[in-house]
Amino acid sequence: MMDRERQEKDLQEVFETTQGAYRAAVENTFALQEQTLEFAQSLLEAPPETLREQAENNRVTLEALAEQSRRQREAMENLMGEAAKVYQSLLSAPFSHHQHHPEFEEANEAPEVNQQVRE
Repeated sequence: MMDRERQEKDLQEVFETTQGAYRAAVENTFALQEQTLEFAQSLLEAPPETLREQAENNRVTLEALAEQSRRQREAMENLMGEAAKVYQSLLSAPFSHHQHHPEFEEANEAPEVNQQVRE
C-alpha cells in the first residue's frame, strides 16, 4: 500500500510541475504576442522620417560592428600565429642542444679549452 501511495504522490508532483511549466509557457507566449503587437503599432504610427533615421542608425551601427568584428578577427589571427610560433619553439627546445652551434664549436676549439683538457 505504501508503494502505491508514494507512486501516486510522485505522479501528482510530476503532473503539477508539468502543469506549471505549461502555464508559464502560455503566459510567456501571450506576453510576447502583446509586445509584438505594441512594436507593430509603433511602426505604423511612427512618421516615415523617424523610420528612416532609425534605419540609418541601424546601418551605421551594423557597419561599426562589422569593422570591430574584422579587427577582432585579425587580432585573433595574429595572436594564434604568435602562439603557434611559441608552441613550435617550445616543442623544439628540448632538441635544440643537438643542433649545430658555431659559437660553441669555436669556443670549444680555443687554445685555453684545449690546454685545460690536456693537463
